Amino acid sequence: MGLQHHLEGAFWGLVTGDALGAPLEFYPRDCLAEVREMLPGGKFQLPAGAWTDDTSMMLCLAHSLIQDRNLDSADLLSRFWGWANNNEHCSVDKAFGFGQNTLRSLTRYHRTGQVVASSNGKVSDGNGTIMRFAPVAIVHNQNLDTLRRIATTQSFTTHASGKAADACELLGILLFHLFQEKTLEESLNALEPYAGYWAEEIANIAYGTWTTKTRDQISSRGYVVHTLEAAIWSVYTTNSFEEALIKAVNLGNDADTVGAVTGQIAGALYGIEAIPTRWKDVLVKSDHLQQTMQSLLAVSDGVRTV
Repeated sequence: MGLQHHLEGAFWGLVTGDALGAPLEFYPRDCLAEVREMLPGGKFQLPAGAWTDDTSMMLCLAHSLIQDRNLDSADLLSRFWGWANNNEHCSVDKAFGFGQNTLRSLTRYHRTGQVVASSNGKVSDGNGTIMRFAPVAIVHNQNLDTLRRIATTQSFTTHASGKAADACELLGILLFHLFQEKTLEESLNALEPYAGYWAEEIANIAYGTWTTKTRDQISSRGYVVHTLEAAIWSVYTTNSFEEALIKAVNLGNDADTVGAVTGQIAGALYGIEAIPTRWKDVLVKSDHLQQTMQSLLAVSDGVRTV
């Protein structure tokens, strides 16, 4: 299938999962009818195919990496501020969906120039840094050491959380191996050598403690550990991109973010061709998304031109 197809799969998978899950965000599991198509509605009353803060922040991260492949934290935070304050990279007219960590970190950066987040206690362990992650892995798809370093750097700009940073590193390593067309099983096995460096709950994901869990034992709330676990579980227990995304978003609660993380993994595994066209064709502002993807490829390892 080729590297580019997997890279594009991770990018479009994130957006697709975000938009598919958006109508279910904030709703308890199974309180609404199962979602299998792009639908309007949800807390923010979005049109069908509209994406949320997950994709908006991903686009900010993507354009920051397009500007500087090694990531300038101040540039990244400035772009996040442009989204939050000036409605840049939004699917609708106004930015929405700010997480607690992100809002506090952006306000602090705007006021003081601080580029590393300050702790907000346990709420620092939110899932806001894995939901936007794909561009890091796309750009540095041939250099795992650089990918790991930037994975944690971008996480600490908004979340003062070792768990969130470890989750980004795990996700980055997983995507790295999927981009090399390794199987999901092979890619998951490649995580274990790094587990000793990570927080225990993140290490447990690497060790596969989730493999025997039932749906009722999988949480889909905003805790980074639970989101990462739910996403990997959704891909592991299904056999296609479509099945994985439907399973993920219908877990409810933080459905858009579970969908976005699942979409990154499933997209990297199955490639861009596996994303149903009936979903992808409904995504709003597809020209902006496509232009961003092409610009990412232009600076990416393996496929970039100089």
